[in-house]
Formats: sequence, C-alpha cells, structure tokens
Amino acid sequence: MSHIAEHSAPTPESVAKAFITPKVEDRSRSSLGIDGESRIEIDGPVGKIVSYQVGTGPTVLLVHGWEGRSSDMASFIPSLLGAGYRVVTCDLPAHGESEGETSSIPISAKSLLNLQSVIGPVHAVIAHSVGCAITVEAVVQGFKAERLVLIAPPARYLDYAAAFGMQWGLKRDEIGAMIKLLKEQGVDVHAVDTPKAAATLNHPVLILHSNDDRVIPVSVGMEVADAWKGSRMLRFDGLGHRRILKTPDIINAAVSFLTPEQIKSGSTGSV
Repeated sequence: MSHIAEHSAPTPESVAKAFITPKVEDRSRSSLGIDGESRIEIDGPVGKIVSYQVGTGPTVLLVHGWEGRSSDMASFIPSLLGAGYRVVTCDLPAHGESEGETSSIPISAKSLLNLQSVIGPVHAVIAHSVGCAITVEAVVQGFKAERLVLIAPPARYLDYAAAFGMQWGLKRDEIGAMIKLLKEQGVDVHAVDTPKAAATLNHPVLILHSNDDRVIPVSVGMEVADAWKGSRMLRFDGLGHRRILKTPDIINAAVSFLTPEQIKSGSTGSV
C-alpha cells in the first residue's frame, strides 16, 4: 500500500507499518467547489474525519480508494444532484483533510459508521477500489444503505497483505510475522473477505469494472459478483483503474442504478 523508506532493509515490522501508512502527498482542502456545500467534521477512530455534503433528497455517500481522497469521486456529483440526491463525501482516515497517520480497511469502516451517526440514513453508496471493501466491511458491521455501487472491488485483504510483503522482498515466514503484527495492531487481514461477506448480504449491488484494470483485475470483480446473489455486473473496455471514475458511461450506469424501477435484478452485461 505505501512505500518503505529508501535504502532500508525490509523487515516484518517496517512492512507492516508501511502497509497501513498511506502515501498521501496532498492533504489540502477537499472542498467540492460547489455552491451550497457544507463541511462536516466528526470524531473518527484515529482523529477527525472531514466530510462535505451538498444537495437535498435521499443521501448518496461517495467512498474513495486507498491513497485517494474524496475529490476522486467528484465526477459523479453533478449527475447525482441533477437526479435529486443529497451527496456526501468523506476523506477516509489518514487521507485528504482527515486526521491520522495510519489507516486500514477496519479503521475506515468504523469511520463510515461514525459518519452515518451524523448524516443519517443512506440511500446508496458509490465506492471505488479499496473503498468497496471498506463499504462492504461497514455494512457487515451495521452500516445501513439500501443499494451499493462497487467500482473495481478487491476481494481478500489477506491476498493484498501477502502480495505487499512479497513486493518488498519478505520471505514466507516473514510475511506470516507481518500479518501477525498487523493483527496485534487491530488489523486482522483474515477477517476482511469481500466475496465471503457478499454471500451473506442481499443488498442490490451493481459492480463496474474495466477489462484492462491492472491494479485489481476484472476477474476479482467477477468473483465478487458471482458471490453476491442477484448482483449485476457491467464490464467495460479501456478504462483502467482510475479513468473509470471520470467516464460518462460509468457515471450514468451508477446513477441509473440508484432508481429501483430502472433495475433488472440479477442480470449481467458488458459495455
């Protein structure tokens, strides 16, 4: 997830710390730049969480990915406002304007629960990348949302922890030690498994993924879709992992899905 200091020899301790330390260079204001927006500050698991809201109507929460910020999801806002929704964004712990030096899927999921206690009922969540796993983990823990749109969702936190350890040259036993250290710090990577959680949920869900995603392969999104009863998945070409967030077809598909009469549950398709 983040980088280890240059020239330092990787150890289970240093890699574990890097795994939960997002490399976020821009901690400037995350304002939406939209007339009528208001700022919300809440107490989160590791400090202040900064959120913005704009509009009136049913609430749609936008959840960014790892090492991102709420403005990453800004392209969805005009269409959501035009469709009559209230839009809420938030910078996850240790991202954007929110406080904290370290973060994780469990910590971020708790921040969404804290946020809901302030913003109230949520009609839908539109999430990207690791933000999808955070959203699903929050739902498992009691976050209330009627519908979910997951863009390029990951599968198992354990897989990413192991891959991260391998990337930094840790041996198998050292990766095991790293995972143990993470658990001691409250980050149980075994406990976050999106396909496993999906099998227990019945929320209407739309999964959007690009066939050329090199960060989270489309096969991972397909695994999540297969595990989620009644899911709908749309696959796209040429949108990668980040460009997908600014593509009109993606935005239109997500916003359309939020209106129940426009849903065809259980169908799959490609674009």
